[in-house]
Amino acid sequence: MTTQIAVRLDDRELAALDTEVVEGRAVNRSEAVRHGIARLQRDQRYRGEEAVLLDLARRGEPVYPDLDGVLELPHPALD
Repeated sequence: MTTQIAVRLDDRELAALDTEVVEGRAVNRSEAVRHGIARLQRDQRYRGEEAVLLDLARRGEPVYPDLDGVLELPHPALD
């Protein structure tokens, strides 16, 4: 499902969208806006993951318990 919205952009914001289209990073202005929203969503997801990692670190819990002990494995001697 899609929803059409109306937004007001100043000249600089509109020029930024047009640059994305002219330089081939977006097919049209709508796609350029969707790319910007995708970046916003990715940033939001990263902030959520960062909060979880910081909480684990504050509690002293391992961030990647599956990797605990990897560096302690026996390694063959190097010549």
